[in-house]
Amino acid sequence: MKLLTAPGLAGVAVLRVEPAQRDAVLACLRASRGAAVAPPAGGSSLRATLCLQGEQVDDVLVVARADGSLELHTHGAPAVLDALDARFGVEVSQPQGPAERLLRDAMSRAQLALAAEQLAFNFEAELGALRRLSPGLRRSMKTAALARSRLAMALTCPQRVVFVGRQNAGKSTLFNLLLFRERALTGDTPGLTRDPIAELTTLAGYPYELVDTAGEGTAPTALDAAAIERGRAERAGSLELGVVDGAAGARATDAALFAGCALVVSTKRDLVAGPWPSELRRDASFSSSQRPEHVREHLGALLAAARELPPASAVGGFAAMDPSQLEALNAVDVDGPAATQ
Repeated sequence: MKLLTAPGLAGVAVLRVEPAQRDAVLACLRASRGAAVAPPAGGSSLRATLCLQGEQVDDVLVVARADGSLELHTHGAPAVLDALDARFGVEVSQPQGPAERLLRDAMSRAQLALAAEQLAFNFEAELGALRRLSPGLRRSMKTAALARSRLAMALTCPQRVVFVGRQNAGKSTLFNLLLFRERALTGDTPGLTRDPIAELTTLAGYPYELVDTAGEGTAPTALDAAAIERGRAERAGSLELGVVDGAAGARATDAALFAGCALVVSTKRDLVAGPWPSELRRDASFSSSQRPEHVREHLGALLAAARELPPASAVGGFAAMDPSQLEALNAVDVDGPAATQ
């Protein structure tokens, strides 16, 4: 049998039972009062009990398809699938290419739209068609494809965003707000965050890996100093988000701390604002009392603007969706003669 739904924890798992296994699977299903299950082809689903090795394993739905196969709807608990795998063998299909992977893993509607769009294209065939164009047209079409690919890659590959700021700036509170849950421990004690904490989410449709780190400040112990250094190391190659306690205010020295930040925001905007030096920009202010979806929408729009990205959506044509496809697209020669095949 073949798992049709994505592998991993889930409420429901759907499996296809090939005609060759149909009778063996039906023999393990029982209707009410122990009656055999005989679903009509193309009919509605029937409820049954799945019994393996004399034990009731799950309460399932079974549908008979016109081609002789069965569709088995079970609970998605790993124990259920492991039992089926041990008895019948469960084939887990792997996504073929980045578009299928995105369709499986999409976290936003924009990612779903891109995956559906790109599934309609055969990337290798599109590259072949591009190579057969005349040099002038090939150059312009490649340029357009690269522009689309930049957006497709931004929708496919999570951008790492590291929170930067002093101790007790509200980084962890903002981090939790963006994730809709208390992922990081928060409190008034300086230095609560030690090891960097990373989580995937989407903001304004684009995927991000948010990283909460230890705040800059005093380091009374070697452990505190190590935590700060680990936080600094996380910034390499990442987009930096500066966070300031809006009630305590910013300092003139914060300008150096936030020099590499794509955005600088303040927290605790529901409290009386502290001083803010004119030389330090402030792109937005937030409060833990705000609705999380409003904070996510606002910050997502700011991040997209900082990255010079349009509203997240399908890209309007074939595009590279991973580094290997981008490398192949970049390798297309725009000056040579048109390919003959």
